Amino acid sequence: MKLRMRWLAAAALIGLAGTANAQITNSGHDFSSYSWSGGEICKPCHTPHFANPAAGALWNHALTTATYTMFEGGTGTAVADLDTGTRLCMSCHDGTVALDSFGGTTGTNFIPGSANIGTDLQNDHPIGSDGIYPTGTSTSFNPQNASHQVPGTWGTLRLRSWVDPTGTTQYVVGCRTCHDPHNRGNFGHMLQFSNASSHLCLTCHIK
Repeated sequence: MKLRMRWLAAAALIGLAGTANAQITNSGHDFSSYSWSGGEICKPCHTPHFANPAAGALWNHALTTATYTMFEGGTGTAVADLDTGTRLCMSCHDGTVALDSFGGTTGTNFIPGSANIGTDLQNDHPIGSDGIYPTGTSTSFNPQNASHQVPGTWGTLRLRSWVDPTGTTQYVVGCRTCHDPHNRGNFGHMLQFSNASSHLCLTCHIK
């Protein structure tokens, strides 16, 4: 009986993995056609063994340590000014770490085109230390709930936790507030949900 239960559990996990794989397949995060990926989808970001425990998510990719010009013009760093999830995203998208820098290797293939955000973030939505979301009532922002999510008519966006220099946990806009790296909904630009008629924007912003 125990053996059967373990088999059923394994089958369920395989089914879930197949679903996740189908959503990433042919998306901007599917690198399986590149020789440096070894034909695998998950490996450039995740690994079941020897992961980086500081990053969580069974992380396999090298982490950025870049310094940025933040949205408001100040200087910030990937280590101190970004939430953990955003730092993972920027470990490819700021253009300082190669796409194929994973599994302990140093790669040479950097992210191309508009997907390379760079280290000057003044023309991008505020994130991290420049993207602290108000905790009280506001005339400009819809309220967050007790789980630090912003529910809206069209979907719910999740704020990310970031610890400020005083040791206080703040809830901020991060890359994954608006984007889903696993492309679960198959929306354009890997958004959490459709931004048709600015629905995603209006979930947070009162306009």
